[in-house]
Amino acid sequence: MRDLRLSAAIIGIVAIAGLANAPVAKAANADYVNGGSCQLSIPTTDTKFRPKASGARNESTDVGNFVICNIQHTESTGLYSEIRLAHYSLDGIARDLTCTAVVGVLGGSTGNNILYSSKTMNTLDPLGAISWYAPDFGGASGAAIPQSRYVSITCNLPPQTGIKAILGVTN
Repeated sequence: MRDLRLSAAIIGIVAIAGLANAPVAKAANADYVNGGSCQLSIPTTDTKFRPKASGARNESTDVGNFVICNIQHTESTGLYSEIRLAHYSLDGIARDLTCTAVVGVLGGSTGNNILYSSKTMNTLDPLGAISWYAPDFGGASGAAIPQSRYVSITCNLPPQTGIKAILGVTN
């Protein structure tokens, strides 16, 4: 009887120790960049484009501006499963915002593998964001976006619109 209790105690201790050393499930990670880091694609002094602490804004009432935003990829994360650009309207008027996400790098280890995907969304859309996934770049649904260690997004920012943030999400 004594041996049975000792055996049961040893099995219990081993089971608890095994659970204590089980790997923790990895949550999704995201690399966020404030929209204020976006800049004009063609710099000029005659513009109403303003990078601010609250994001990048086109304060013009009649002229759009091409802007480019980059995500600084964290080395410890894998390829992104989603790339997102959060936008807003300054004056509450609906306008179409067209952005092109670019993944890859010229002359990288895999060659000149640059992939493009353009999307248009209304600035008053309740989602308030344009999102890209692997199928937008020729990948499989649910997979990581190919070449997404290198990401930029270029937008034709209409008058009275802004970019809050851009982000890349890994699973």
